[in-house]
Amino acid sequence: MTVRTALLGGLAVCAAATAAILLNLLLLGHASARNDPVGRLTPRTRLPAAPRWTIRPARGRVTDGGADD
Repeated sequence: MTVRTALLGGLAVCAAATAAILLNLLLLGHASARNDPVGRLTPRTRLPAAPRWTIRPARGRVTDGGADD
């Protein structure tokens, strides 16, 4: 391995690392912008109703005597 090849390889690794760091900073800056839609999300589709045979969660106080403890 010559010195030139090692130098070019090291330069390529440094360039790739720098590009990754800059891309991360760009994405973080974009994600933390004030116009971020997080918190105002709405479903974009209408989900069908659950079938009648679906077991519904119990309402009120559960009287299982702590069986799952």
